[in-house]
Amino acid sequence: MPKKTLPVTFLIVCFFLCHLLRSAAQPQKPYQKSADGILIYPDKSVSGNTAVVRLQVLTDKIIRVTASPTTTIADRKSLITVNHELSAKWTVTKVGEKVIVKTAALTATVLQSTGAVSFADKNGTPIVKERQFNGRMFHPAVFTGEPSFGITQTFETLPDDAYYGLGQHQDDQFNYKGRQVFMFQNNTEVAVPFLISKNNYGILWDNYSLSKVGDVREYMPLSSLKLYSKEGDLGWLTASYSNDRKKPAEIAFTKAESDINYRYLDDTKNFLSKDFNIQNGQVTWEGSIASDFTGVHKISFLYAGYTKVWIDGKLLLDRWRQAWNPGQGLIVQPMEKGRKYAVRIEWVPDGGESYLSVKWLNPVPVKDINAFSFASEAGKELDYYFVWGNNMDEVISGYRSITGKATIVPKWAMGFWQSRERYKTQDEILNTVDEFRKRKVPLDNIVLDWSYWRQPEWGS
Repeated sequence: MPKKTLPVTFLIVCFFLCHLLRSAAQPQKPYQKSADGILIYPDKSVSGNTAVVRLQVLTDKIIRVTASPTTTIADRKSLITVNHELSAKWTVTKVGEKVIVKTAALTATVLQSTGAVSFADKNGTPIVKERQFNGRMFHPAVFTGEPSFGITQTFETLPDDAYYGLGQHQDDQFNYKGRQVFMFQNNTEVAVPFLISKNNYGILWDNYSLSKVGDVREYMPLSSLKLYSKEGDLGWLTASYSNDRKKPAEIAFTKAESDINYRYLDDTKNFLSKDFNIQNGQVTWEGSIASDFTGVHKISFLYAGYTKVWIDGKLLLDRWRQAWNPGQGLIVQPMEKGRKYAVRIEWVPDGGESYLSVKWLNPVPVKDINAFSFASEAGKELDYYFVWGNNMDEVISGYRSITGKATIVPKWAMGFWQSRERYKTQDEILNTVDEFRKRKVPLDNIVLDWSYWRQPEWGS
């Protein structure tokens, strides 16, 4: 009889099974060390879905943290950083379940079980730390047919902390502790994902999708508050519509409304009453609001036109903005559970196309009072840089070393810039320059806003 042989495929499978069994039998290394840092594979049963955490030591005062829900970290090119040169000496030790990376200025500690990272100074004094349980979260997401993850990282800090930076925003907030910053680019809105603390640290969040920083909970519709009409009916506010903003007392009609959510131009076309003359009219909402919570509430307004808001007779918001550029306003209102607060909202739309949206957030939960988060809609992995300094100037210096130094503009650009919404013709630009010269007013540059130039309705 011919001698039987085992199939090659069977032998290969047996080989890999034996290899896996041997690997499982061997104790897992607490960390892997490389030239620039360490890799840690936390216990996914307690770390959520974090499969790997990497720390890279860039300088004595800058450490990069990357984490992924998969077991590999992609070697991707950053769009906002330029300098990954290594210039620090560092050591790594393991104490219990803690893996400790130390430089001359910083101590970074990673918990082997969860992968949570904490930062302290060279003497071990705490600075800030990632929340240990459910602090880092990856949620599967798909955008334009590409698999991705929604990413959230929550940090816990000292009670006296305050947070600044994050770009240029329009809601009159300076210290963002307990607040929310929505990171998007728009006219007058500039997103810079670098948070700087009064306690002399900074965090540069390396993600390019729509993101929120601080209190990242979703704002809720106005209807989720307890609303009362002018007459005290539960469930709505009394909305009064006037078709002549010069005579707002002349009411065309009134309605019961439980939400103010005309967030986009099409909303006002589709959902506002056909009997309302938005071009010349005004809307006033009156009644009372109450909450099921005691504490500081946040009421957010996205608006175009003229918006005024009174609570208990006190004017708290008084803003105007053109419809081509959304305005944002925030009222921070302490409220007692169950108490009614008289409210009045006046809205004069900006022309025939306008918008107004009102949303709110209940008080920050006690466990989050000394915490803040970064949350991004999409990303392959979490990526941020921790920057430490003896003062804020050193933190900013560290940020510049990562992102590159800002170039000083040439001398010709340092004088007076004349700008307006648009110049319609070449002659209008030249005549404007001639007028400056005639009046002996120094003028170095004149700017034409090309975003308004050559609109179809204006012709060529």
